[in-house]
Amino acid sequence: MAQATKRISIVLVDDDLAAAEGVVALIQAQPGYHVFAAAAEIDTVLRTVRDNKPELVILNLRQEGDDSLALVGALHGETPETRIILMGLESSQTDVASYVRAGVSGFVIAGASFEVFLHTIQSVSNGIRVLPAGLTPSLFRQLKK
Repeated sequence: MAQATKRISIVLVDDDLAAAEGVVALIQAQPGYHVFAAAAEIDTVLRTVRDNKPELVILNLRQEGDDSLALVGALHGETPETRIILMGLESSQTDVASYVRAGVSGFVIAGASFEVFLHTIQSVSNGIRVLPAGLTPSLFRQLKK
């Protein structure tokens, strides 16, 4: 008898609707994934995560100084079993350590391939923390402070 494939449930957070729809379409085209919703408003995201209990939240970081760090903290505080992936970071990101402390389990650097993106989703879903090599120097600089 064939073993059932684990289905990974996801909520995508992105303030760019066109980009979010594209990412959702790419993810949904893969077997074993279900995206509950794509949202940008913090209240909507928190409600969707509370109501659906997804395995993962994927947060697209647009720029430093937005509400993403507060959202990560709120998500992790309310639903610590939901793992969070932050995508769209630059290798010079100055707050990687803050995101790790707030509860992020994985990172995807801006411009990463879809294959890398899917590998990060699968790894984080399996409980593996993911830090791309390009973010390592930035993280070590932050930890030395």
